[in-house]
Amino acid sequence: MLDVALASLIEDMIEKAGADGVVEFWQRVGDALASRMGKEAYLGWTSFNVAVREGRTAFSIEGDVTPLTDMAITDVDGDVVGYLYAMKQCCYVPTIFRTRYAVGRMSPADATVLEEYNANVHNIAVCNFCVFHERFREEIAKNVTVSGNPLLSYLLATRGWSGETKISSKNVVMININEEHVRALLRNYECVYALVMRGARLKGGR
Repeated sequence: MLDVALASLIEDMIEKAGADGVVEFWQRVGDALASRMGKEAYLGWTSFNVAVREGRTAFSIEGDVTPLTDMAITDVDGDVVGYLYAMKQCCYVPTIFRTRYAVGRMSPADATVLEEYNANVHNIAVCNFCVFHERFREEIAKNVTVSGNPLLSYLLATRGWSGETKISSKNVVMININEEHVRALLRNYECVYALVMRGARLKGGR
């Protein structure tokens, strides 16, 4: 019932505020939730990645996150300054399927919002909930430190419930990761992002 209500809410918001208004709403929700999660500090990447695997970080609120420790991100000096992280399933997929089961289809409002976001913010969304996820991670990263350094979050790739995929070329270049390697991860994961120490001098950075 709540799933159907959420879909109806988004439709109503588009009628009253437009697709850009819904994008702003989801971003405010991401900001608000992140502000309630508090600060976290880890001695190094090893302790942080253990916390991620065990679901003890703010990032874990979205669901099970896998640290891809074989895909380290290095700076210009070759030091490890980040890693890739992936989710096998977006936490909103059950909502999407229950909505489709109850209503028969996803609301056209979903496509309207993601088109607005992709055209004017970041061409990475495969459903309107991606808007919330990206902003939430960006804000959470500011409150998590590894070896005394706050983090930056880069959303790299997404796979939607119907199989469509998106790759963020600008973010892939930024962290100097091969785009085909990231694309290959979408065979097993629905969402891939990077967490990197803020201020790190990345090889692909501008």
